[in-house]
Order: sequence, then C-alpha cells, then structure tokens
Amino acid sequence: MEILEKDWLESTPHDYEFKKYKLLSAVNRYGALLRSDNLMCVLDEIEYHLENLYKFQHQKDILDDRMKVLKGIDVYNFQLIYEYPENSPEMECIINIAGDAVLFLEKVYKDLRDKWRENEKHIQFTPIPQKKLIYKKGYLLILDYSNTLLIFSFEKPSPIDENWKRFVLTQQDSMEYSLCKVTELVDTITAHEPESAIFRCDFNKVMPWDDCAFPITKFKLFNKLKVE
Repeated sequence: MEILEKDWLESTPHDYEFKKYKLLSAVNRYGALLRSDNLMCVLDEIEYHLENLYKFQHQKDILDDRMKVLKGIDVYNFQLIYEYPENSPEMECIINIAGDAVLFLEKVYKDLRDKWRENEKHIQFTPIPQKKLIYKKGYLLILDYSNTLLIFSFEKPSPIDENWKRFVLTQQDSMEYSLCKVTELVDTITAHEPESAIFRCDFNKVMPWDDCAFPITKFKLFNKLKVE
C-alpha cells in the first residue's frame, strides 16, 4: 500500500497548495484505516515518511549553517550577526510543506500508537503447561478467528534487541482446533524439546489479521520475551 508516494515532497509541481491538498488527503485516508484497525500498513508508511522528513530538516539546518555569512557584531548582546542565503521558491515550498507534514504525520502516529495499545490489551498469552524460567526458543499456539490453531516457532530475543520487526515467528503447522489436539501437541513438544517454552495466544476482540492481530501479537510477545 502506498497512500502518500515516497517522493511526494520533492516531486513536481512545487506548489504549496497542491502538496497540502495531497498531504491532507493522505491524512484522511490514514485516519479511516486506523478507525478500521488496519494499523500495520499505516505504521510502515508513517515511519518511512517521518524518518525522511526529520533527515531533510536536519540536513537543511546543517546546510544553512555552513552557508551562513558573518555580517557584523551585536555589541550590546555580545552576539555575532549572520546572514543566510535566500531559498529558491521551490525550496521554500518544500520547507513549508515539510513543516506541515511533520505536524500532521506526528498526530497520525500518536493516534496509531493509541489504537495499537488499545488493541494490545485484547491479546493474552498463557504459558503451557507451565512457565519456564530459562529457555532460548519456544512455540506460540494461536487460535485464530476461523477456529484454526496456528503453530509458530521462535528464537528468544536478547534483552538488548530493539527492533521487534526483525523478530521472526515461523509458522510450523496449522490444524482445526480441539482441546485434545492442543494437549497432544503440547505433550509432543514437551517430550522432544523439554527446553522449549510454549505459549498459547488468545484474542478477545476481532481484528484484521495481517494489519493488526498478527503484528501486535508479534510486538507484544517480543517485548514479553525480552524481560523474561
């Protein structure tokens, strides 16, 4: 999905009103996606654009600082007086719309994090058959909305790992759910891999799988494992 093009800031035409319209249209579409709990696609786009906007503003500040010219001294305030070169109309447009974009997209990002935390409360992990104190790998059993049991394996992240997106849940199998099958599966894993942890994951709210339920599950499990 690409609501706001990656090159929207520097692409032509360099017209402030046109770019402001494009930005506000994107913000409205992001809001609609958030209201329907389609979070991950918005998260990826917002993080990409904010990172580029921050880089642009930082690099522009550095460039301005390098090009400034000393014009005099304010003897009353003991300050040097500098003059900065004028920006072209095109650059002035980019600077102005970049400032607007940071404000609007940071607001979208805040709303997204609020929705993320709200949905995170509806995802629960239960260690089975009992909580392990020391382990390096494990399994996650997810009962999805179609009454299918999804079996994932994982490597426990280290406490210093920061990027949850690099945490991998590898699907091993899927089967129609029944308590008997879960018991058999847990017994099999426990017998062959006694050092592995096993968690069951349950949802008490219906959420889009790819854009909400699964990424938040991954995020929450990653942070849970880091502190255990």
